[in-house]
Amino acid sequence: MKTKLFFFSAIIFSLTINAQIDFEAHIIVENHPDVLGPYTANSADIDGDGDKDVLATSSIGDKIVWFENSDGQGNFSTPKIISSSLGYPLYLEAADIDGDGDLDVVSASTFGDVISWFENIDGLGTFGPMQIITTLEVTKVVHTSDIDNDGDIDIVATGENKLVWLENIDGLGSFSTQKSISNNVFASEAFEINDIDSDGDMDVVYSDSFLSKLVWFENTNGQGSFGPEKLITNSAGDTFTVVVKDMDNDGDLDVVSTSYPNDVAWYENTDGNGTFGPTHIILNSTISVDKVNAEDLDNDGDNDIIMAKYIEETITWLENDGTGAFGSEQTLIADFTFPSSIFTDDYNNDSKIDILATSYDQNKIIWFENKNPLGIVENATNLFNLYPNPTNGLLNIKSTTSIAEITVYNNLGQLLFTSEEKNQMDISTLCEGIYFIKINDENGQTETKKVVKK
Repeated sequence: MKTKLFFFSAIIFSLTINAQIDFEAHIIVENHPDVLGPYTANSADIDGDGDKDVLATSSIGDKIVWFENSDGQGNFSTPKIISSSLGYPLYLEAADIDGDGDLDVVSASTFGDVISWFENIDGLGTFGPMQIITTLEVTKVVHTSDIDNDGDIDIVATGENKLVWLENIDGLGSFSTQKSISNNVFASEAFEINDIDSDGDMDVVYSDSFLSKLVWFENTNGQGSFGPEKLITNSAGDTFTVVVKDMDNDGDLDVVSTSYPNDVAWYENTDGNGTFGPTHIILNSTISVDKVNAEDLDNDGDNDIIMAKYIEETITWLENDGTGAFGSEQTLIADFTFPSSIFTDDYNNDSKIDILATSYDQNKIIWFENKNPLGIVENATNLFNLYPNPTNGLLNIKSTTSIAEITVYNNLGQLLFTSEEKNQMDISTLCEGIYFIKINDENGQTETKKVVKK
């Protein structure tokens, strides 16, 4: 990639924001025989066309399915079955397991006690048969990441009162036996993988709900050897969700969790190395909060909070002022029974973060379009599409016109570099965070896209 560097430029990049965002609900599926009890929904570009499709579990129906984003604008197909032979699948995730450049699917089958993966055979969403990775009793959630820094995707899972990881031995989807992270945890669905101590490898944050502990395990050598648990808090009981995000805009990763009976809180990574400070209460509610997510909904450069409340049957969000202090709740939807998951992504390619949610009881999956009319000022014509987003580094650019110039800015409006490449660009050298990609075409038209570097 050819670039011209301008790290100390003081160009002002105008962003107009509005915290009072309207969201418009769009039903993806409701009461379909192939989607019964959807416990989890998330998204990824399954068919490689540059937009975000939706993956979901049909827990009661023992299926996992996906929905094609048929026009890139958030109009989704009927469910396409990936598997119909799983025992109460609670979770699934997309990742390139076999290193062929497309996204496969990993799932956890709670009653079947298996973790398995399904190959995306043609890169277009045609999936092969189930390939069992391991058996693990009462497994609930699996997450994917490169644990041993060898360039392929490994798996972390819980079950049988232990936390384990499985090495992708050959980069093609052949996995090792279970490697222990901890043999002394109560099986939970609340854990995340991320670089807590800023040393370039993946650590694991885990909530042991039975013992009311929120802890993290350091990947001590970057190759999957984990140290003993390090305490974040010992007052986080019955935690259903753990989120690892920078909540105070200081450049390191903090931790957000739910906690029985009513609290949603975050814990500051005070030194960027995994030393955590006291509890910061986000919400002390009279109603139990089960699921939480964090993302920048109002385009102001910080992570806001989205919450699902089981008893109250609502999904709400709270604005972050940039320091980790939050405003009042704003309701997205009411009468949404058993809201079992929330996820964030851009489903209509307008560079605004939308929200995806499931109602287990209503057999419904819905996405909420972010209707903030102000957002990024130049982003009106939608001539260009950047993917994958979020990205680890490489961005592909789909354009309806010829590109003349691409410039990259940080969230302070400072010009970082200009790229002379036209169809893709590499931002792997940038730190994790939010960036703005300004694209000019040969006709003088301009768009600015928001990109998340992870």
